[in-house]
Amino acid sequence: MKRLKNQTDILTLNERGCITSFCCTHAPGLDFIQPGSFPSLSFQYRLRDRLMEIESVHDIPAVRELEQGIEYTYTDIEGTGVTIVCRIQVRPDSFAFTFSLKETNGLCITGIAYPFLISRYQLEGTPGSEALLYPLNAGLLKKAPQPRELEPDSFHAWRFTPENGDTFHYPGQVFAQFLAYYNDRAGMLAMCDDTEGALKLIKPVHRSGLRLGFFHAGDWRQPRELGYSFLLRSFRGDWYDAADIYRRWSSCQPWSVPLEKRPEIPGWLLDSPVHVILRIQGRIDEGPVEPNECFQPYEKAIPLLEQTAEALDSPIAPIIMAWEKKGPWVYPDCFPPAGGDESLRRFTQMAREHGWHVGSYCNGTRWVTEQYWSGYDGHDYFLEQKGGETLCRTVENTYWQERWDTSWRHSYAACLEVERTRKTAEDFCLRLAGDGLDYIQFLDQNVGCTAFPCYAEDHGHPPMPGQWMTQACERLGDTFRSVCRESGRPMAFALEQPCCEYFLRDIHICDVRVGPPGHPYYKGGFIPLAQFLHHEYILFQGAFGCGQEPYHLPIRTAANFVWGNIPGGVLTGDGDFVNRDHPQPWGVWEPKLGNNSNTFAIMKSAAAVRRGAGRPYLVYGRMQKPAHLEEIRTMSWQYGDFANEAPAVFDCLWEAPDGRLGLALANWTEENQTVYVNDARLGTPRTIQIPALSCLLEEAE
Repeated sequence: MKRLKNQTDILTLNERGCITSFCCTHAPGLDFIQPGSFPSLSFQYRLRDRLMEIESVHDIPAVRELEQGIEYTYTDIEGTGVTIVCRIQVRPDSFAFTFSLKETNGLCITGIAYPFLISRYQLEGTPGSEALLYPLNAGLLKKAPQPRELEPDSFHAWRFTPENGDTFHYPGQVFAQFLAYYNDRAGMLAMCDDTEGALKLIKPVHRSGLRLGFFHAGDWRQPRELGYSFLLRSFRGDWYDAADIYRRWSSCQPWSVPLEKRPEIPGWLLDSPVHVILRIQGRIDEGPVEPNECFQPYEKAIPLLEQTAEALDSPIAPIIMAWEKKGPWVYPDCFPPAGGDESLRRFTQMAREHGWHVGSYCNGTRWVTEQYWSGYDGHDYFLEQKGGETLCRTVENTYWQERWDTSWRHSYAACLEVERTRKTAEDFCLRLAGDGLDYIQFLDQNVGCTAFPCYAEDHGHPPMPGQWMTQACERLGDTFRSVCRESGRPMAFALEQPCCEYFLRDIHICDVRVGPPGHPYYKGGFIPLAQFLHHEYILFQGAFGCGQEPYHLPIRTAANFVWGNIPGGVLTGDGDFVNRDHPQPWGVWEPKLGNNSNTFAIMKSAAAVRRGAGRPYLVYGRMQKPAHLEEIRTMSWQYGDFANEAPAVFDCLWEAPDGRLGLALANWTEENQTVYVNDARLGTPRTIQIPALSCLLEEAE
């Protein structure tokens, strides 16, 4: 056994280099590591048209003592001829694991999993206080996770395949490179300090215990070192404390440029226009695609938008979706837009005369060959354009077909390393800019700002997913900047879901769908982790999201306000906002629910405060750990088959760039509410009154 110790933590490894114990001095008796026999590392390699996995279950490494650590050399792992050297070093506040690959014996290694960090589910402390923090989607916190709630650890879990999706990696839908597990006594934080956007699979899986898994993907055919460290350390507190440790590191990296230092972001976008979504065709994606005549021709929407802007007393950003001529989300054969270029251009010109800026949702780099609801058959177009040459390939050399949308369309992932993929994207964005759009959410399905994986051997990249994906996405960012220059206008480029940290400099705003307190999505683990980590570097908008019925939009607007999102909603043909809680929040217009006047009231208040007194905090600020508030009422009600509850007042504490603290409060109810603030950071304890259906920003005394 080898034992390493720093000021707070003790790490123990066995003769095979496996982590067998991790303890911290501030929680005596608590050992995070699950007893058992596990490998110290594993790796995958490509063998023609398949992947193989090797685990170092039986290998005994050579050990060399270092001044500040230990070095393990695994030679001829499981008879493959592969040698891997792992060095574990002690730092004052963490453990750093560095890797180098000395010899591969000709194997085409596609990634290495290291270290195997497997925790007990039940930690020494209050039963059920355990929680798992995962930077997936907008942020996921699983309380007291159970084995059945996780994917089983297997070879399948760590492969890049269509059935595993094409965005669930870092950099991508996993938007930061860490995992944390803790209880009410202590926690452990595992992270990478990579500044180059190297491709990784990061996720929790079940393997006798809770494995905090890190798979370092990429081209390992030549001797090389990993290029960054894996860090393991303890912490005390909750998810805010774990995330704050990571944020202190991330905020020092080149991608963390504060909004006030990003002159390329349009001033009109920083003015927080309320996002108003116009569904041009159909209602839901998996349904009929008949034109919504209230918005075709596009000019018909102007009176409705005038009415909306007047009621909100705010600038607005009309965003069109499902506008593609061949049916919603068809790409790249999508022009002219439904309703025609001429009508769209008149609409964008009229909007600009009102001081508004028009945007659009788009498909990202997925090539759609069929749309079953519209009857679109794009196979001839696909052949004429030689679309097959642009598509991502699986390891078996088949086209990478998307799986989640097969009930209503047929689509493939396109490889961003292929120049024609990027040129098609550029032409697409230039066409929309030519129609007068100032806001393009092109990467709607390249979630997190990601390139899709590809194993092709003729695309000019290594025949496996890897660092080339990050570099290709960077070149796409250059393409967007070129479109902005050519348009001659201050344009915005947007993204679905939070932007991965590495690409924060390339994206102006992202579409984050909140799960308010009390909602099943919130209870399922939603937390505003993306806003906590990145709010001061990129804008967030919340035109979609969750909220309990029949108060869906007032609740959602309250959550958007306190968590720093620009408010918004989906407009119907009679000028009301859709107030339904639906997986596709744009999809169900009737029967109407709730009170549209209440929606406008709280949205107007949220917009006014965000654009006024709240601007230093809710536009440019940094989220803080929640303030201590008392006497907040819990509202309970029955609607249909559902028993609902939610706090009457939502809250969040913010720090402005100049260091001032401000407390954002939102009352979504139709009654006046009070809260008692008892937090030393905000000065003297006091009672604050929040009028019905209103938002406010209370600065620290």
